[in-house]
Amino acid sequence: MISFKVENLAEMNSSLKEFIEYLESLDIDDDALFDSRLVCCELISNVIKHCHETAYFKGAVVGDEIVIGVSSDTSFSGSVKPGLPDVLSECGRGLYIVNAISGGNVRFEGNKIVVKLKFVEQR
Repeated sequence: MISFKVENLAEMNSSLKEFIEYLESLDIDDDALFDSRLVCCELISNVIKHCHETAYFKGAVVGDEIVIGVSSDTSFSGSVKPGLPDVLSECGRGLYIVNAISGGNVRFEGNKIVVKLKFVEQR
């Protein structure tokens, strides 16, 4: 498991580097790597932008799933199944994309959101 905290968007990419390298070392397919990075960026940036707090990240591979958890110091509000936002909407698109990429495998647990992504090994 990889865990870290991100206090601002400027440090997000460097913080995610270790997690992506961990996934690459497990020969996870490129599509799952891309999706994982997208999910991580969306969830972390949501905490920083909308909660104005530090984002706490945990990521691991369990069986054939990449499990990504992001939390903050306060509880999230949101729907597990976010609807399609208006095309001109300034909010809601990221969580909709995360839900679509994960096949609806998103759950809120108080101050944490957990997303599970299926992957294929490249061997």
